[in-house]
Amino acid sequence: MKIKNIWYEFEEWADGYDEYDENSDVIFEISDSTKWCASFFTYRNLLSLSKKNQITGEYLSGKYFLADKPIFISEMKKDIILSVLNDIIRTETDLSDVFTRVD
Repeated sequence: MKIKNIWYEFEEWADGYDEYDENSDVIFEISDSTKWCASFFTYRNLLSLSKKNQITGEYLSGKYFLADKPIFISEMKKDIILSVLNDIIRTETDLSDVFTRVD
């Protein structure tokens, strides 16, 4: 399987983004014409979200964090994301274990 098309949510943000402290969805289509969504979080963003939730009271004031099928990466960069996606596609037998299918 190969990636045919890919859309990076963070490329749409007018104000830019912090490649070290961010989370973003990525939607991609593979060679069998199925489309998938992956949610990427930088490691630093997990800590930032925890601190924010301590202030806002969300997630029991930061005692936990909940995300559907998160993928953690060092930096929010297209080349890193693409290499992660290709590695997962190459090694996983069931993509629905890692990604969310988009109809």
